[in-house]
Amino acid sequence: MELGGDQAADLAIQGTNTSSITSKRSLERLGYLDSCHIPGVTEKDTPLMFKYVVPKPSRRSPVINRAYYQRTESIRLLLEGWIDECEALGLDQCAVVSLGCGFDPMFFRQATLRKHRNSRTRLKYVDIDYPSLILERLYMIRNEATLRALLPENPSRDDVEAFVSDSYACLGIDLRQLDQLQKGLEEAGIKKDSSERMPILVISEVVLAYLEAGESDAVIQFFAQYPEATFVLHEQCIPDFDEAQESSNLHPFALTMFRHFERTMTPLKTLQEYRSLKDHRDRFETLGWGACDVLNMNLISDYLTMPTAAHHHRVSMLEPFDEHDELYWIGAFYFIAVAMTTHHSPTTSSSTKSPDVLQYVGLRQRLQQAKTLASDHVDHGSYTSTNSTIDPILALRPPAPATYQNVEWTDSQPFSGQDLHRKGHTLSVLKDHAYVFGGFGSEVEENASEDAQRRIFQTRGQQTRLGSMLRFHLLNGSCQLVSPGTDDEAPSPRMHHSAATTLDGSALYLYGGRDGPTKVHNDVWRYTPEDGWDPLWRARISHSGDSAVPKGLFKHTANIMHVAGREMMVIVGGRLASGEANDQIWAFDLQEGQWGHFQWRQNGATPHPLEDRIPGIFSHSAVVVKGNGAEQQQQDSLLIVGGIRGADEKVLNKVWKVTLGVSEGEDPSCWVEATALDIHTSAGEALKPRFGHACVHVSEDRIWVLGGVSAPGLLQWHESLLEIQPSTGTFQYLRPSSFRELVMVGHAAALDPERGRVVGVGGGGTCFGFGAWWDSAAWALTT
Repeated sequence: MELGGDQAADLAIQGTNTSSITSKRSLERLGYLDSCHIPGVTEKDTPLMFKYVVPKPSRRSPVINRAYYQRTESIRLLLEGWIDECEALGLDQCAVVSLGCGFDPMFFRQATLRKHRNSRTRLKYVDIDYPSLILERLYMIRNEATLRALLPENPSRDDVEAFVSDSYACLGIDLRQLDQLQKGLEEAGIKKDSSERMPILVISEVVLAYLEAGESDAVIQFFAQYPEATFVLHEQCIPDFDEAQESSNLHPFALTMFRHFERTMTPLKTLQEYRSLKDHRDRFETLGWGACDVLNMNLISDYLTMPTAAHHHRVSMLEPFDEHDELYWIGAFYFIAVAMTTHHSPTTSSSTKSPDVLQYVGLRQRLQQAKTLASDHVDHGSYTSTNSTIDPILALRPPAPATYQNVEWTDSQPFSGQDLHRKGHTLSVLKDHAYVFGGFGSEVEENASEDAQRRIFQTRGQQTRLGSMLRFHLLNGSCQLVSPGTDDEAPSPRMHHSAATTLDGSALYLYGGRDGPTKVHNDVWRYTPEDGWDPLWRARISHSGDSAVPKGLFKHTANIMHVAGREMMVIVGGRLASGEANDQIWAFDLQEGQWGHFQWRQNGATPHPLEDRIPGIFSHSAVVVKGNGAEQQQQDSLLIVGGIRGADEKVLNKVWKVTLGVSEGEDPSCWVEATALDIHTSAGEALKPRFGHACVHVSEDRIWVLGGVSAPGLLQWHESLLEIQPSTGTFQYLRPSSFRELVMVGHAAALDPERGRVVGVGGGGTCFGFGAWWDSAAWALTT
C-alpha cells in the first residue's frame, strides 16, 4: 500500500504517465527521434522502444510534438553524454537513477546500444515510481518479448513488485518515503558510503513538481549526500512578466498552465515556492549541491538539441508547423537544471568533482563566453548559474529612466461592447472607419455579457479561420458586419494575410494568407467602401523553381509606397506553402495590376551577395518611411523590424532599411537594397528579439513597436511597447499609464491620424492545448 498523500491526487499524478508516454510515441512515429546514434548500426539494431509500451498510438498536435521533442532529446543527450563521459574517464562503473520513470523505456534502449559499443564501464540503471505504476510496468515488460529479452539474467529479485539485478532495478517507491528510497537503492547496489567510486546521475522529468516544496526539497537534499552525483531536473518555471507586480500580474500562459493542472488534480505545488530560474539555482545550492546551471528550454534548443540550421530543416520537414508563439512560450516556462556535488575526502585534502556533462556535450564553454551570451540575448530569464563569473555577465541592466516615455490609454475603449476573439487578422483605417478582416477565432458577438468578455480561459469551440469583415466607426465605436456578397465577390476565409491602405486612404489591398496547414492563397483583392471587393489577380501556387509572380505567402508584410514615382504594394518575407521562408521581394503595381520581382543589389551591383541580403524571414513587421522628391521621382523606404529567420527559426532583433528602385534603359531592371541599422537606447541597450508584433509609423521619425514574442527569454510587460527613432538610431520604451491584461500577439494595430491615436484589435494565444486566452477588448494609445 502506498503511504502518504491523498490517494486521489496520487492516482491523478500517475495518470500523467499516459499523457507523457503517448506524446513520446507520437514523436517516434513521425520520425522526430533519431533511433540510432552509432555509425554503422541500423534502426533494426537500436529500436526506440516506445512502440512496445504504447500499443495504440495517438498523433499529437505539431506544437506538442515540437515541445516534447525538445524535452525528450535534451534528456537523452544529457544522459548518454554523461554515460559517455564516464566511459572516457575510464571509470569501472556508474549508475543512473530515473525518478518517476513511468513506462519510459530508456533502459532498454541503453541496453541495446551498449551491446554494440562494447562498453567497458558497468552501468547500473534504476527505474523508480509509485508501487502501483511499477506493477503495471513490470507486467508490461514481461509480456512484451523484445523488452523481456533485454532484462538481465540471474536477478537477485524477480517478482510482481520489483526486479533487481546487477545492472537493472525496477522499484516501486513513494519518493516521500526517504527511508524506503535509501533501502531500495542499497538493494540495487548504490550506496552513499561505498568504498568503490560510482558516480550517479539522477533524472527527474516533471516529477518533483507535483510534491509539496518541502517534500521535493528532501529528495534533492537526499541525493546531494552521494559523492559524485549529478542531478538533471526538468520542470516548469514562472519567468517575470510584470516586474513591478510579479506576484499578481502573471503572463496568461502561466495562469492557463496553473488552471489546467489544478483542474486535472495535479497542481504544481513546488512551483508555488520556486518560480524563477534563480529560485531553482539557489534551491540546489542551499540543499548541498556545489554547482548548478539552469537553462530554459528555448536556450536548450538553441545550444543543444537544435543548434544548427540542418537540425531545424530536418524537423521542419516532418510535419507542417506554424505555432511558433506557443512553442517559444513553452520554452520560456520550462527549464532543465543540471547540478553536481563535490565530494571532499575525509582522509586527504583532495576533492572529487562529479563528471561535468555540460562540458562533455559542449555546453560549458559556450555558456562561459560573454560575447556569445550577449549576441544571443541570454539573460536571467533564460540562464543562470552558481558560477560566480557567469552571474555578472547576465546581470540585467534595468532601463535608465531616460529610456522610458510615458503614454496614455484613451479614456474609453474604441469599440466598447464588442467581444473580438480573433488573431492573425488585419486592421485598416479608411477615413473615419476601421476595417478588420479574416483571422482565426470566432465571429463577433454584439453586446456580449460581462462573463463573455473575459479575456482568458475561453473555450476553443467553434473557432476557425474567418472570412468576415467588420467595419468599426472610429467616432462612436459602433460595429457593422460588411456583407461579403457571393463567394466570388469576396476573399475566402484566411489568416496571416496582409492588408495595405492606399496612399490617399481610399482603398485597401489584400494579399495572400492561409486557410489550413498547407492551403496558401495567392491572390490580390481591392476593397473600397463604395464598391466593395474587387478581385484583381490570382494564380495557382507554384512549387517549381523561379517564378515571374509570387508563389503564395502567409506571415509576410505588405506596404503600399512610392517606388520610382509609382504606387506599389511591396511584399517582404513570409512563408511558402512548403513551410520555407521567402527571401524574395515582390511589388504589385497598383496602376498596371502587375507584379515586379526586385533583385538584390549592393552598391549598384546585381545580384546581391547572399550574406548581405535580408534572409528569408516571417512574422516580422514593416512600415513605410516617406521619401523626398517630385511625385514622378518620389522614393519611399521600408523599415523592417524583427521576425523569425526561416533557416534556423531564430528570433531576430534586426532592423533593416530597405529601398527599391527601377533602373532606366532599354531593359529596365527592378532592384532592392538593404541596410542594417544599429538601434540602441541612449544607455546602449540593444533591442530585444521579437516576432508576432505590430509596427505603426506614428509621425516623422517615430516608429512604434507593439507587443510580440521574444526568445530565448520572455518578453516582459515593460518591454512590450517601444518607439524607434531611425534618424538617431535609438529607441526608448513606452510606459503605458496602467497595466492591462494584454499580450499583444497575433493582434493588429493601425494609426488613427484624425484622432491622434494608435488603435489595436484582437490577439491571443494558447498553452499546450490546455486553454486559450484572447485580447478581446480593443485598445487605443494616444500618440
